[in-house]
Amino acid sequence: MASNRYTFTTTLIGFVRLDEDGGKFNNRGFSFNIPDDALKTIEADRLNLIAWIKSKENKRMAEGFPRWTEQGFIKYSYGQGDGERKPIPEPIIIDTNGDPVEKEVLATVREGTKVNMILQQKPYAYGSYNTSIRVIGLQIVELNTVNGAVDSGSMSVEDVSAMFGTVDGFKADSPAVRPAAVATEDSYDF
Repeated sequence: MASNRYTFTTTLIGFVRLDEDGGKFNNRGFSFNIPDDALKTIEADRLNLIAWIKSKENKRMAEGFPRWTEQGFIKYSYGQGDGERKPIPEPIIIDTNGDPVEKEVLATVREGTKVNMILQQKPYAYGSYNTSIRVIGLQIVELNTVNGAVDSGSMSVEDVSAMFGTVDGFKADSPAVRPAAVATEDSYDF
C-alpha cells in the first residue's frame, strides 16, 4: 500500500493561477472542494495509509492533520517554489477530448471552472505521520476561460487522458464560449 488515487468532478474556487509560477512564493495554485462521497473514501484511506506507514517505521511521532478541512476544502499549490522546499510537479491539464490545454488558455482560467480531477494520496513519516495530496491531472469540463498542458512526473498526457476518457464539454480546438451569469443587485444613485 503506497498510495491511492481518486477521480471526481469539482469546481475551481478562489484565486486560480495555472499558467506560470509567480507571486511571493513563486508558485501556481488553485482551491477546490472534495465532493462528500470522495471525501469519505479519502479520509478512510488516510487512516489506513497512516496505519501502514506506522507499521513500517519505529519512530515515535505524532499524527499530523489532514491537508483538507472538515468540509473537504483544499488550497493546492505547485511549481518551483521559493527555494525552501523541493519543487512540486505540475498536474497534466487536458480538455474533454484528452488534448493538452495550451499555456495561453491556462492564463485565462478563473474561479468557477468545472474540472474532473485525479488526486493522489501518499503516506509519509517526516516530522509526523501523515499523508500528502497531489493533483496529478485536471480535465477541464466547463471553462470560465482556459488553455495549457504540463507534465506530471511519470504520467504522460496519454495516461491522464485514458484515466478520464472523453466527456461532453470544453474542447480546446472548438471553444463554445457563453457569457457568465451575473448577479443583479438594486443600485441607488446618490
